Amino acid sequence: MAKSSPTSRPRGRTKKTLGLDEALIALFIGAMQANAHASREELARAHHLIWSARRFRRKSGDTVGRIIEEMKQRLEDEDAAALMRASARAVPARLRPSAFALVADLLLADGKIEATERRFLHRLAADLQLRPEEATRVMEAMLVKNRL
Repeated sequence: MAKSSPTSRPRGRTKKTLGLDEALIALFIGAMQANAHASREELARAHHLIWSARRFRRKSGDTVGRIIEEMKQRLEDEDAAALMRASARAVPARLRPSAFALVADLLLADGKIEATERRFLHRLAADLQLRPEEATRVMEAMLVKNRL
């Protein structure tokens, strides 16, 4: 996986609209690239989160693999920050706190949140249009979950 900041390459707009599956996977990949390094724990957690999510359970590995490759390529080819915003918009309002929780859980897999990851989460919460207290509540829950 190429390592680069999701805000480092201004290349204009995103190519096409995203479905929810693509949006979630793009958010996972963008989060892992936030600090230009995906830890082994983050990669394992991303795998777990994808396959434990109800919406991916009935999809084939090939289908999910194609989505992952497409989103990795789009993050390299397009304005990554714009793709993250488009991904956040593609998540229905009722699922946005859950999407934020999954991304926060992913970034906490290695036991720490670096400054770049914290900034990513702050931008993501805004892009998902979460109220600050809602984002804080989700983060607190994820911090408790990942303490053990």
